[in-house]
Amino acid sequence: MLARMLIAATLLFSTALAAAPLLPWQVDNSGKLQGPLPPLQQPMLWVSALPHGVGANDIGLDRGQLGARKLVQFERHGDRLLLRQLNTQFRGSSSNAAEQEAIRTAFADAVLWIGTIDNNQVDYSALVLSDGHGISTRLSQAKQGSFTLDSARSLLLSNSAKSFERNSDVDVQLTFSSPKPGPQVQAVAADPNHVSVRLRYSLVALPDEPMSPRRFHPQSGYFPISHLDYTQPLNRPMAQRLLPKHRLQKTDPSALSSPVVKPIVYYLDNATPEPYRSALLEGGNWWTQAFAAAGFEDAFRVELLPDGADPQDIQLNIIHWVHRSTRGWSYGDALIDPRSGEIIKGHVSLGSLRVRQDAKIFRALSAGWADRSAALNLSQQLALARLKQLAAHEIGHTLGLAHNFAASASGDKSVMDYPHPNIGLRDGQITLADSYQHGVSEWDKFAIRFGYSEQSFAELVAEAQQRGLVFISDPDARGAEAAQPQASLWDNGTDPVARLEQLLQIRQLALGQLGPQALLPGQPPSELTELMVPLYLLHRYQVAAVAKVLGGVEYDYLSGRRSHAAPEWQQAALTALLAALQPEQLTVPEALWQQWLPANYGSDANREYFSGRQGAVPDLQGLAEVGAQVVLQQLLNPQRLNRLAEQRWLDGEQLGATELLQQLSEQVLHDDHRDGQEGAQQARLRTVLIDHYLKLYRHADLSPEVAATLRLRLQQDAEKLQRRARRAGVPLSAQLSQLGQAALAGLEDENVVLIHKPLPLPPGSPI
Repeated sequence: MLARMLIAATLLFSTALAAAPLLPWQVDNSGKLQGPLPPLQQPMLWVSALPHGVGANDIGLDRGQLGARKLVQFERHGDRLLLRQLNTQFRGSSSNAAEQEAIRTAFADAVLWIGTIDNNQVDYSALVLSDGHGISTRLSQAKQGSFTLDSARSLLLSNSAKSFERNSDVDVQLTFSSPKPGPQVQAVAADPNHVSVRLRYSLVALPDEPMSPRRFHPQSGYFPISHLDYTQPLNRPMAQRLLPKHRLQKTDPSALSSPVVKPIVYYLDNATPEPYRSALLEGGNWWTQAFAAAGFEDAFRVELLPDGADPQDIQLNIIHWVHRSTRGWSYGDALIDPRSGEIIKGHVSLGSLRVRQDAKIFRALSAGWADRSAALNLSQQLALARLKQLAAHEIGHTLGLAHNFAASASGDKSVMDYPHPNIGLRDGQITLADSYQHGVSEWDKFAIRFGYSEQSFAELVAEAQQRGLVFISDPDARGAEAAQPQASLWDNGTDPVARLEQLLQIRQLALGQLGPQALLPGQPPSELTELMVPLYLLHRYQVAAVAKVLGGVEYDYLSGRRSHAAPEWQQAALTALLAALQPEQLTVPEALWQQWLPANYGSDANREYFSGRQGAVPDLQGLAEVGAQVVLQQLLNPQRLNRLAEQRWLDGEQLGATELLQQLSEQVLHDDHRDGQEGAQQARLRTVLIDHYLKLYRHADLSPEVAATLRLRLQQDAEKLQRRARRAGVPLSAQLSQLGQAALAGLEDENVVLIHKPLPLPPGSPI
């Protein structure tokens, strides 16, 4: 079977190479890009990409990245050749030529380049010796300095022009210069003042016959491709939305299940080493199950890119293995025919360092195991299990699928969610074996049917509702202001409150067991902090999920109804979040903090470490500050408090902003003083809370009614602290009283803050 597949692949590649090229470009000895006249008045895609990356995740210029995708056409005007970008946002579906012309002439297009025709030959050099990828803009947006294209250090690369049946490519070496490069550039570039990047331009032919489009539906689980149609009648909306998908046809369209005419094949970068290679191939091939369940037999597969195959051929779907200096996001991208929504090329970029972060988390969680060999082996296997999910997730995006952040809350383990490992407790021990599900879920199979089958939307929607398949995506899930309690990132469980309570128990147990035994052979003792960070912050995303219950509004994309989360659920959520602010949750066991060392000589503290204000020495109060931020940034979100206030006015049984602030102040500011490390953490927590109150009061999005409530809350806190200070006569109470008075006096002055430079949280996503 494998031999037949390899022979078939070889025939495919040889046929593609033998076909007439789209535009046979050549770089001549003088360094100019020469070629014949291109197809005229024929819409094509003009695409930029990075065959070589800059290497810093925060900059966002990675190897294999796709850039601008523009619908263009070449036009001849005498001896001049023009490349015009067509405006795809405003269209008409009418067959009336006058209507079409009225729409076309109403909105501006763009001329990207004008060249001269000489004896039916054209010099295309100026078209490609330009920053069409927006590299200088991206460097500026990433706060890495003002870079400009250095023409004296840029050129067309010899032998870099390639032509295939459906695309023509050329690579250029561009150098961007800056007198003052930023820290990320300085960390990765050979010469940070002159950053040289290889940029690829591709001219891509669209299918001769557009695919029959599938209309977008908000319950489908797909991305929308939108445009306005000015020829729609009054009883239909102008906004037209298509669903992106690969072209997939059954050999027998009338059969419920049938082989396909041409399968969807993805090719894994052959630079991917083992064991990651096998994990990615396995995870990617999970989608075969979903297509089979939708009635498409042998419709999908992932293979290793054969030797001799050229990934530049636009007809090949490619999975890139991408290295960066720090861990970062992976991406599922695609080239799409804007006329029909057809995915022409799936394009996946997988960051190579993410798997190492997962392994760190599992080594930290298994630090209490006596069998260290078994712990290390399981940590590696679980990290690979997560990598399988990642492969399926990013390929899912290239199949047209959007995130489904409601999957875990409904009990579904969709690969299109962001999964937190399903860590458990059994007989007082941490269990890890069931951390990740194997294979695609029921939602994933359903979504493939929604996009690729011919079944009606009405039938599919009714089935989803009957089966309890819920879909909520990015706009309703991301950010501390999100209100939908069913949709969260990196959470777990159908009951977010119960899961947070369990996760805090797991976290405390694991912190008590963490020690140098969890380090890899040869690692210095100070690198224990790289395991301590994700363990101390293990609950950060479950905290965010629980916070969404406060002022939570349950709704979906179909019913047209919404309802507030139940009052008892909201109070349980607040109680759980306040428990996460207890001083014992902000501390670490004495045995652990005594082993929390400054970076060893030869090792440098990096962003994966906790920051502090005690020089090289780890900062225990700084740790409490970071731990408090995890909860307070979610709890004191202005939009959340605005919703709490409104829901209380609408329903007197509901939790309100006044009640939340009162319970928070009572626990943090007016609780009995503790001694030792817990007392120190408690003191910093109180400072952090008052500072958050100050910032909240001044926030532009805070409603005036909640601002008045907060002002009254601070006044009451200050008076209560003053009385306590007079009664107790102890320095701590006096200090708290001064903090309260300072907060009240400085409400209107934006320069009054207690913590001038809050300590940053180490990066969490992507875990």
